[in-house]
Amino acid sequence: MKGLYLCARALMGPAALAFFVAPTLAAADDFRLFMETARGAEQSVVTNYVLVTEGRRFVFVPPPKWSVRPDAENKTIHLLPEDLRAGISFKVTLEQNTAQPELKPEELRQEILDRYPHAAITNEFKCYTSGAEGIVFDVRRLLEQKTMVSSRIAFVAFGGGTVEFELTANAERIADYHFVFGALLSSFRIEPAATKSAISGQAGGLK
Repeated sequence: MKGLYLCARALMGPAALAFFVAPTLAAADDFRLFMETARGAEQSVVTNYVLVTEGRRFVFVPPPKWSVRPDAENKTIHLLPEDLRAGISFKVTLEQNTAQPELKPEELRQEILDRYPHAAITNEFKCYTSGAEGIVFDVRRLLEQKTMVSSRIAFVAFGGGTVEFELTANAERIADYHFVFGALLSSFRIEPAATKSAISGQAGGLK
């Protein structure tokens, strides 16, 4: 059980652990998370999660049975499985102009190592989401001198900003979650805020 706590802490940070005891959160006016249903193939109904922030919509489908928690203060979305053995977060950073930022691998590597001192970057490759190309880094680090954890961190640039995704789990089990992480990236869509595809919606903290 201690290892589960450490992995959850590695993903979310101490302040975000309050989500476990306060599951329903009010999102800020400029950072709203809600559910909507949309028409899929062959008239099927698909449930999407939508983040609206600073004039943009970010639509995604979380892994089945994972909870979705908005952290409006840090402009981050956290996704957690029922057993808390892993977690995924993503954060959107918007620029003042609409140009697509350049992803510079050397700067991103240094950003990761500044965030996680003494970590080791073990792999680097390209990824794709919402028609944009990104860069993925696999990272291993020792948490509190007790638990070896691994993270898969993806940076994707789009016109007007960047989005960063991070999967974290025990190093021995990280491969079990690579598929769900890839599925989340594949489902992710970046849209103008004016897009109206929903036939119903629900606001607030979600599970």
